[in-house]
Amino acid sequence: MNKNKSVVFLMTLFFIWLLPITGHAQNCDVITRLQLKEKLEQMGFEVKIINDKVGEEKYEVTHPGAGFSVPLGYEISASTNFIWITSFLGKADTANADKTLKILKQNASIQPSFFYITEKGNLMMAVAVENRGVTPAILRRHIDKLVGDVSKTSDIWQ
Repeated sequence: MNKNKSVVFLMTLFFIWLLPITGHAQNCDVITRLQLKEKLEQMGFEVKIINDKVGEEKYEVTHPGAGFSVPLGYEISASTNFIWITSFLGKADTANADKTLKILKQNASIQPSFFYITEKGNLMMAVAVENRGVTPAILRRHIDKLVGDVSKTSDIWQ
């Protein structure tokens, strides 16, 4: 009987010892604009500063795509809740209704990436990444998805 109690006691101690190792919660903090730039640099990207105004910082990284390079813009929303990754695709051809409709229909197949037209008439593709617990792996997944979506839809938007 004493032997069983000793085994139970040792097992309990072992699991108590493991608790701090396995019980860490994921870091769900938001990253700052400067941390976004640093994270991109740590991932090995050459980061170009597009806007350095405090609170509106925006960065650009050019990524290889299928047959062409894809420059992506990176910025954190004013609320700091989202990291926006965007790609400028040129001026929108709004006079061509058939082309615009084809582009709009693509949103269903490329989501969460999506096409949109800015107030200045620029055709863009973007994805919003929730700014919470962002790791290099999470950023890489969204970058690869957006670059792939820009590449695979180029015959429609070019």
